[in-house]
Amino acid sequence: MSIGGLTKCRIVAGEQGVDRQIKHVTVMEVPDTIQWLKGQDLLLTSLYPIKDDLEAQQKLVSQLSEKGSAALAIKTHRFVDQVPEVIVEEANRLHFPVIEIEREISYLDIITPLMNVILENTAPKQEDYGELLQWITELALGGKGLDALVQALDKVMENLVTLEAELPFIEVPDIPHEITPLTGRQINELRKSKRPLRMVRKLNGQNTPCIVSPLMLNEEINGYITCWQTTREFRKIDFDVLERAIPLFALEFLKVKTKIDVEQKYRNDFLSEVLLGNIKGEQEVIEKAKIYGWDLSRDYQVMVLDVDQFSSVVEAYKYDEVMIQEFKRNLVGIVENAVKKMEPSSIVAFWSDKIVVLFPISVHIGCENMKEHFLRTANQLKRDLQRHISEVTFTIGIGRFYQGLAGIHQGYKDALQSIQVGRKTWGRDSVIHFDFLGIYRILGQFHNDKELLALYQETIGKLEEYDQNHHASLTETLQQYFAYGGLTETAEKLFIHVNTLKYRLRKIEQLTGFQLNDAEGRFNLYLGLKLKAMLRNRL
Repeated sequence: MSIGGLTKCRIVAGEQGVDRQIKHVTVMEVPDTIQWLKGQDLLLTSLYPIKDDLEAQQKLVSQLSEKGSAALAIKTHRFVDQVPEVIVEEANRLHFPVIEIEREISYLDIITPLMNVILENTAPKQEDYGELLQWITELALGGKGLDALVQALDKVMENLVTLEAELPFIEVPDIPHEITPLTGRQINELRKSKRPLRMVRKLNGQNTPCIVSPLMLNEEINGYITCWQTTREFRKIDFDVLERAIPLFALEFLKVKTKIDVEQKYRNDFLSEVLLGNIKGEQEVIEKAKIYGWDLSRDYQVMVLDVDQFSSVVEAYKYDEVMIQEFKRNLVGIVENAVKKMEPSSIVAFWSDKIVVLFPISVHIGCENMKEHFLRTANQLKRDLQRHISEVTFTIGIGRFYQGLAGIHQGYKDALQSIQVGRKTWGRDSVIHFDFLGIYRILGQFHNDKELLALYQETIGKLEEYDQNHHASLTETLQQYFAYGGLTETAEKLFIHVNTLKYRLRKIEQLTGFQLNDAEGRFNLYLGLKLKAMLRNRL
């Protein structure tokens, strides 16, 4: 009576039998529970199955006594207002303890601490595993969390149990031991089998036999339960226990993921209004942002990450929306984890199939060094992500820095344009600052590529055609000429004589109709080269 929820309960009959030993805890909410009792049971009940059966109530205590049960605990104020008098009289006659459970005490408040004490004092036998798994199930359904589940499974298995998560936003219990990560081969074996497998992993530097169970959700591995052979050798039933425990842990993972999804949706919807510039009152937005732990009174540098192969991901998942959302959730989690390591107060959101990152501006970053600082940050982020995500690459756009809440909107627009225009020019898997775009900022506003193609053909298209037909290099010559300016410097770069360069430049003027010593002509040829870079995937 000094354990858990029992401390708030009282014995109302059969006090002379309080020395009975409890080995099992069972709940009776159906009439035929008694026939399944093993002896030395504490039976918890609301008397619902027999609430209107006076004869059954009178027989209950004697039946429990014959089974060798330890005690009866009745929850009142649900189906009975008090412990029935016939039960009290029979319990006193047989010296069989009857406990009244107070209204605010749940069954779990009694079962969990009692089972902890029982497990600490008695090693579980094979026939007890069903009851122990029922205990773990009730822990899961009672919302006790991953820590309680790991501790319970550790006691049931009589060996060290550890939990690892593939998802960065799942907080698993700390592991007070040094363990080596699973190898790629081991992960592939688990992905194929989808069940517990015997393996050997290093625990505190020593090769240790273990059983590793994959936690599968939507055909993806979300984590691993590992039972290490630290106390006793494994038994066949250990695999059965782990298989039955997997859904309980997966349920906890699903709870967290669902919570994250809901929170992320609200966060994304709120931030989208800021990104789109739909701000009616700045102070109101700043106050509301505090709900999400964001300080929008600070200045932020906007960075946008766009998946280069997203269409191929959709095809790989066969347009299964559940699997696609799972991919997005995991992707955002990995990006957020990498970003938070760089700057804990950063803001990460998924909006319009792109990941938006807001980096707070630190005082120590001077305005003149800001662009270089965030270019280094973006490249470092890209390298970090490549180590964790091999199936996709990112094009990262960086906007110019603008102050204030309205500056986030403008920086977001810049970053999107950097991706849209820059990807055409520099290709995928690139980091592109808005300042890199130059004249492409104007060209990128043309939504009709036919017009740009026509302008390309009118400028240097004839050079490209000539080079292909005559195995020449007039286009490259023109590029180097604009890059180095002078005849001598360009000739040296191309490893040709100055007279050869002059001949090539005259040929360029003849083919295009534009004169290099004329400002208008030079502009059109230079523009043509820019269009070539921008339209290279269409040529």
